[in-house]
Amino acid sequence: MPSCLKCGAELTVNEEGVAPVLCDRCAGAAGRRARTSLAVSAYRSPVTALLLSINVTVFIVMVVSSGSIASFSGQTLIRWGANYGPLTLSGDYWRLLTAAFVHANPFHILVNCWGLWSLGQLCERLFGKWQTLLIYVLTGVGGSLLSIAYDNNRLSVGASGALFGIVGALIVGLKFGDLALSAGQRRSMLSSLVSVVVLNFMLGTFGGIDNMCHLGGFVTGLLVGLPLGAFARKHQLLQLGTFVVTAAVLAVAGQELVQNHGTEAQKQAALLAWSHKDFGRAVHHLERYAASRPDDDVALVMLGEAYANNHELEKAVNAFERALKINPNPMEARQDLEELRGSTPESKDK
Repeated sequence: MPSCLKCGAELTVNEEGVAPVLCDRCAGAAGRRARTSLAVSAYRSPVTALLLSINVTVFIVMVVSSGSIASFSGQTLIRWGANYGPLTLSGDYWRLLTAAFVHANPFHILVNCWGLWSLGQLCERLFGKWQTLLIYVLTGVGGSLLSIAYDNNRLSVGASGALFGIVGALIVGLKFGDLALSAGQRRSMLSSLVSVVVLNFMLGTFGGIDNMCHLGGFVTGLLVGLPLGAFARKHQLLQLGTFVVTAAVLAVAGQELVQNHGTEAQKQAALLAWSHKDFGRAVHHLERYAASRPDDDVALVMLGEAYANNHELEKAVNAFERALKINPNPMEARQDLEELRGSTPESKDK
């Protein structure tokens, strides 16, 4: 008779001649220990547990609302907060952060949640709870910024930028910081973390992986990790100052990015809104674009058509008139203008 590997008790063989490895009592004890261990880990690492909960909850709601679990369409990802260059640069700045909580498919979220569970606990242990939360937020934003700086039309989602940020902070903190660890522990952790970074950057060279987001998060993590490690937990005010300075640097970088590419992004965002027949949103973006590029007659014609579709006829007439002053040749714009002049209340009164 087979016996339990733990206590040696005899095990019952089922009809197919197969017996379990552990008896019911030992299996139940093992299950309880696993549940207890998980609960203790969540208690000791509440920020990691919180971040995991947000990521998983968002994914579940996306599955329920879309009716799909295999993978999400680009439109669904955008609706739930993906970092999409034309929308982010045209005013949806919150996408820089929300993208770190949105995932494209089950494999994507499983891999990132596993990484977050492992790295988040270590980060909370070495740097602290609120520090880990701010590292995730700031490095997630840093990854998103570099992603769309590299490609203004990129659509990016996932927690991996923030995970690379946590790794960067841990590496520089372990290497140069004043942390309560032995030399052997430092070497072991550093070796593991560097291996993870190298391997994942290599994997990122394959298609479909946003290595620029990874790099942006990693570099932001390096910037944050050194002062955090050096100050350890002795000078939390200085740690807070580190985060404020990092946030300011990211804000300046974001402002520069918007200044250089925001105008064109308004036009791209208008086209996206138009494709979904959201003419009110298209008007919003085209008005801002036309304010920056008042000599673009094509954009003014688009604005006139958007106004017309949004039932703002007088504004449509004005937009067509402005376009024709710049370029009097487009016959379609002239025809649209004549039709609108005949349908506005002012023309009917005359």
